[in-house]
Amino acid sequence: MDLVAEHLQKLEEKIKQLAEDHQKNVTEKDLLIKQSVIQKRTIEEQNIEIENLKKQVQALKIAKSVESVQSNEETGKVKEKIQDLVREIDRCIELLNK
Repeated sequence: MDLVAEHLQKLEEKIKQLAEDHQKNVTEKDLLIKQSVIQKRTIEEQNIEIENLKKQVQALKIAKSVESVQSNEETGKVKEKIQDLVREIDRCIELLNK
């Protein structure tokens, strides 16, 4: 009889340990699920931020190319003005030489 009681006691201890382990696993699983949800939200937010930044980069590239075109136009205007001034100076020098 003692042998049967001893086996029952060991079995009850193992069952109790399994129940505790199961509860720990359930708690850990719930925590991991919550962490997973948080990480998924973070990834979604970061993807949205990446898309916004890509749009900003594209807008900056367009603005810079427009600025470059305007700069080239202004450079041409400045060159024309300089040429006009050089012609006028040449005319003045010719008048002084006469």
